Amino acid sequence: MSAWVAETGQEHALTFEADVTDPNALKNAVNSMIEHWGGVDVCIPNAGLGIFSPLEEAPLEDWHRMVDVNIKGVLNTLHACLPSLLENKGLVVQIGSIAARNVFANSGVYCATKHAVLAISESLRIEYRDQLAVTTINPGAVDTAFIDQTSNEALRESYRPQFEEGMSAQFIAEAIGLAIASNGKGVFSEITLRPDRR
Repeated sequence: MSAWVAETGQEHALTFEADVTDPNALKNAVNSMIEHWGGVDVCIPNAGLGIFSPLEEAPLEDWHRMVDVNIKGVLNTLHACLPSLLENKGLVVQIGSIAARNVFANSGVYCATKHAVLAISESLRIEYRDQLAVTTINPGAVDTAFIDQTSNEALRESYRPQFEEGMSAQFIAEAIGLAIASNGKGVFSEITLRPDRR
């Protein structure tokens, strides 16, 4: 565990390095945050990856890795945070994708994991309507190193321009900030963000 200390000398953040596929590591991190800050008000289970390939060519390990991170990682994070979130009437900001509603060629398993994130969000809304706010952010292409995880060189390089022309990570962060700032005024159930292709 390490702490970042601002020039004022006040602690503004605690950072933990943990594998989202390890439930115990996440529980330990959340317990430390609760001990330090008194509780969890906002949870953003943001770990995710996409490995694109035609289904018949994809290594099974890639499918398992996406399920482990994109679904199990989200569930592990939520499970660790949920008791404190409910106690504080907190907010969950899920990171979905346009792929949650639109299936694309060479990305079937990735799309399936984002469908799962959407279903988890809906379940939280239904079960905890009066106790928890839930926002799902559904971005299109974002200009990050996301595409670099794809080992199929032809696909990776054909998709790369779409990602390079995509939205900035800052734009996505601003949407998350908007969802958090709406507390007490209303809830953004879903925010879909698409690149400006003009």
